[in-house]
Amino acid sequence: MLETAAFCCYSRLQMKGIVLSGIKYTDNRDIVYLYTDTKGRATCIFDRRKKSRLFPLSIIEFETSGRKNAEMQYLKEFVFSPPLPEISANVRKSAVAMFIGEFLYRILKEEESSTALFGFISRSICMLDLIEDSVSNFYLHFMVQLSKYMGFSIPANRNGYDYFDIKYSKFVFTRPLHPQFFDESNTGILSCLLEMPADRLNELKITGEQRMNFANHMINFYSFRFDHTLIIKSLNVLHEIFN
Repeated sequence: MLETAAFCCYSRLQMKGIVLSGIKYTDNRDIVYLYTDTKGRATCIFDRRKKSRLFPLSIIEFETSGRKNAEMQYLKEFVFSPPLPEISANVRKSAVAMFIGEFLYRILKEEESSTALFGFISRSICMLDLIEDSVSNFYLHFMVQLSKYMGFSIPANRNGYDYFDIKYSKFVFTRPLHPQFFDESNTGILSCLLEMPADRLNELKITGEQRMNFANHMINFYSFRFDHTLIIKSLNVLHEIFN
């Protein structure tokens, strides 16, 4: 959990952002990484001595101060918009939020700004806070649906093919000759998650090992699309919780 200050505010602050992750900067200050609605990635410094929790996937309206062109601005004030009581208090949801925050931190670039993408992430966060029975499959569904907003949407498996070819981002009838593909089991899970709404994810009956395996396949899919290996350390935490 990150520690920072919350301020009471009744009018919209300058910018809206989603907390991705944070690190210690000095004894009294931390750095927080945000994805914002208008400027893409943002990096802010705040005073840790102020007491109120700011956790991964917090949605905030905020103002900053500092030199206009500085690489990092100071987080002057913020307000939760909306509050997310379940994500902050529920261990399972907090772990999912940490994973999604780390995953987004690895793939969202500094120059990117997309109203549609910001809206999708915000809606997904609110859904995570609300759902009760399908938390264990939520992060898998998120990674699949996110592709629609990243410029490489995965088409539905209308023909019921047995393999998904990562290289060409399509379902195929025969096993690809190259190693970049989903096997029959993971292709079946992918096909379901492409069509299944988030509020019915409890209908997807898979084991902890299957979740871990599918998550790694999705990480490989994004690694191939971005042409660099993504290492998501918090995936192991999810495996321990949902195994």
